Amino acid sequence: MGVRAQMRYIIILLSIVIVFWVGKFAYTFWIRPIDKPTSEIRAIETYFNNNKVIGHIYPVRHGFSHSRVIAVAAFEIKDFPLPFGLTACATEHEAIIISAQRDELPDELQSIRNGKIVLDFISWGDDAVKDAQEIRELFLAYRIEP
Repeated sequence: MGVRAQMRYIIILLSIVIVFWVGKFAYTFWIRPIDKPTSEIRAIETYFNNNKVIGHIYPVRHGFSHSRVIAVAAFEIKDFPLPFGLTACATEHEAIIISAQRDELPDELQSIRNGKIVLDFISWGDDAVKDAQEIRELFLAYRIEP
């Protein structure tokens, strides 16, 4: 087999890999239906509303595989410009990984987990630290059923 034939096979193989990668990327980010919030996320929504953090959740598209993340939702607080995120992870190990500390954020804005649910302050800034701390405490006080 000549060098030209080998190069042709390499180009064909590389093209197939690229087409599959682009297809997976397109499916994950644009084609796949948005996951509905889990019952745990809906229960947390009710819990927050019962504890005077009035708002509602809405599903959010995510790029994780279902072996890592089951669903992602944003909680939009009434009369507050920024939502916070709620991520339902497949396992507690995944929740630990997703809630890893980030050096660029203050402690009050770090992601936290409660069981397999992770709460994060997606685009909150230093001016919302007090509000974030109250939400963190309320989230950690919630008992998720195993």
